[in-house]
Amino acid sequence: MTEQMATTTETAAGPGRLEAIPLRRALTDLRELLASSLEALADQAARLDIEFRIHTTDEVPPAARIDPEKIAWAIATLAGNALRYTRPGTRLMPGGSIHVYLDYAPGTGEVILSVQDDGPGIPEDKVPWLFQRATGKTHAAGLGLKLIHDVVTAHGGSIDVDSRTEGFEHGTSITLRIPAR
Repeated sequence: MTEQMATTTETAAGPGRLEAIPLRRALTDLRELLASSLEALADQAARLDIEFRIHTTDEVPPAARIDPEKIAWAIATLAGNALRYTRPGTRLMPGGSIHVYLDYAPGTGEVILSVQDDGPGIPEDKVPWLFQRATGKTHAAGLGLKLIHDVVTAHGGSIDVDSRTEGFEHGTSITLRIPAR
């Protein structure tokens, strides 16, 4: 999965963060990382009659310098969230769909990872709060998305959300942009 050429450890702390996210960057085969980190979720989706597909483009470099464990966790968490909110199939109706995309933007040198589902979508007024940790709660509501945001930010990347909740036009797309350096 990972070609361990000069693994580096670094930490990235940003404004408002209590702790730094340590990164152990290694030259990583992104296609292999994606396939292996999503294998169990693809099997689960098949059992639920949910279409689960991974798409990659030819532009994706053979390897990128990322923290493979943290990026695998982030993608698996996003795909797991999508699986939780996507309609399972029944005898009478097929289930929904989840598509994971891996692309590369040569102009910016960024790897683009996107998880798209056709679930109910996220209400517009909730989107700005997705990456904030819920306070005053006894459970870790929203902690997973907050940690994904922190991992992507520690890599020098960004995260975008596009969600629709109207009638036949519903679903969510969460896109991570990470420098491939």
